[in-house]
Formats: sequence, structure tokens, C-alpha cells
Amino acid sequence: MSEGKRTGPKTAAGLQVASRNLDPVGWTQNPEAVEAINVARRLRQTKHGLYASVPIICKARACPYAHSCPLLEMDMAPFGEKCPIEIAAIEDLFHRYCKELGIDPDNEENTVDLIMVKELVDIDISLLRCDNKMAIDADFIIDQVVGMTEEGHALTRQELHPVVSYKEKLLNQKHKTLQLLNSTRKDKQGSRVTHVLDASERAAELLRVKNDMQSLEENEKEAEQTFYAKFKGKVIDVEPIGFEEQDS
Repeated sequence: MSEGKRTGPKTAAGLQVASRNLDPVGWTQNPEAVEAINVARRLRQTKHGLYASVPIICKARACPYAHSCPLLEMDMAPFGEKCPIEIAAIEDLFHRYCKELGIDPDNEENTVDLIMVKELVDIDISLLRCDNKMAIDADFIIDQVVGMTEEGHALTRQELHPVVSYKEKLLNQKHKTLQLLNSTRKDKQGSRVTHVLDASERAAELLRVKNDMQSLEENEKEAEQTFYAKFKGKVIDVEPIGFEEQDS
């Protein structure tokens, strides 16, 4: 083994060995299914493999967001394919989050961070769908049917649009995920700093203690010499202390 070469289960070589040990035959004996599993593995290992199932399938004019789709207006909606609008949003958000948070998507040690970024992107895509839905419905207040009269007329009451409540839940979840991602990265960075600086900080602390002790000893010695020099050559009169004898 050459000097400086990284080894272990988390390295590229180690992961290749581990993936070879995960034989797809353990899942199925069907040759076509085995080949499909191998293809799925290769797809998942791509940079955006985690997001393959996020975009909705384009239904052209049957799409629930058709009225707000710019591609449909330009007659470019690819029926039966994954939504290009959401694919573009996923790629843009992914790169923006990685850049903002300083995450290297090609570094295998950032797997946890990348999974949490996926959660953020999932939420953002859901928020995009909420916005598209509200662009169509427009009104935040709806008349919700709560019952029927004896004559068969609907009884309604005004309520907040369900999309508004759903969007609020998504935003709360997004904020929690951002906090968790930030705290996780701080913990990871803190651990690295501790490992790197622990020895040097300890040495510096010992040096400070040593210097403080030397300074204290020098100050005490100087104070003692000053005290004795003050009384050098002087006679100090001391009156004897008398003790009265008590009658027995």
C-alpha cells in the first residue's frame, strides 16, 4: 500500500467493495430485474439521483397546474415526461443550497448534509406547487360546505383555503430543517476544530500557567526583599509584656 493512500469503508475504494458485496441476486433471481437494479444503482449514484422521484409527471392540459404552466402556453409541455419546470427548480435550488452552505456534492463525507438539502428542496417544490395552486384559485377564503338544509340547500361557512394552511406547515418544517442542518454542520465543524486545535490549545494553556507561576514567584521574592530592606540597620524597641500574678 502506497504511503498517504486513504483506506477504509468510507473511501471510494471501500464503497466499491461494499457495493460489489451487495449482490442484486439476493433480491431477485430474474435476470432482467437484476439488470434493472444495476441500472437503478448507477442512476442513484449520479449527483441528482436522490431527486429522481420528486418531479411530477407532465399531464399537459390535464395537469392540476396547467393554467399556470408557461410551457403549456408555448406548446412545449412534454406529456408523460417529468415536469421540466420542477426539474429546473430542483437543479437550481440544489446548487444554490450547496453554494450557500459550503457543501461539496462530490464529497462522500457530506452524505448527511446532502440528504437534508434534499428535504429542503422537497419542501421548496411543494411550496412551488402551493403557489401555482393559489395562482389558479386566487382567493384565500373559500366557502366550505358544512351541512345541508331540509330543502337540500348547502350550508357553508367561510374558511381559510387549505393550501394556505398546508403552506404554513411546509414553511415551519423548512425552518426546522434549516436549523437542524445549521446545528449539524456547526457540531461537525466544532468537532473538527477540537481535534485540530486541542493539542495546541493545551500546550498554550500549560505555557500560560508556567509563566503565571514564575511571575508570582518573582513578585513574592521582590516583596520579601523590599520588606527586609526597609528594616535593615534599624533597632526596634519592644516593651516586655507583663503578667500579673494571681493570688492563689
